[in-house]
Amino acid sequence: MPEETNRANSFNTGIAAEYFILSQLYRRGVEAYVSQGNKKAIDIRVVLENEKAISIDVKAVRGYSSLVVNNVKPKENHFLVIVIYNNKFEDVNISPDVFVVPSIDVPAITKQWKQEKRVMKGIWHPT
Repeated sequence: MPEETNRANSFNTGIAAEYFILSQLYRRGVEAYVSQGNKKAIDIRVVLENEKAISIDVKAVRGYSSLVVNNVKPKENHFLVIVIYNNKFEDVNISPDVFVVPSIDVPAITKQWKQEKRVMKGIWHPT
């Protein structure tokens, strides 16, 4: 697959996942806002009932052998939401698998692979 196509697919996958998560939050009555732009550290900001806020970094893959998490920084009230489409991205009748990880736990499930920090499928087994 040409590099341009891969970038477009990756961008589309990421945007779809962010709005999928935003939709799920709204359906549960949560006040949430999506950040705009392609180079942002926070994808979604959530305002809780007690006026405190949490932030979410959404990472998505169409298949799953590993997931790049270079810009996920461990901090309080920040979460990594992993969206795995299981090679069914185009099938809108199938929901992706979604896993929520507190960002402070991300280093424990991350390995260095070449120049990237990645959550490898063999390291993390969601339940």
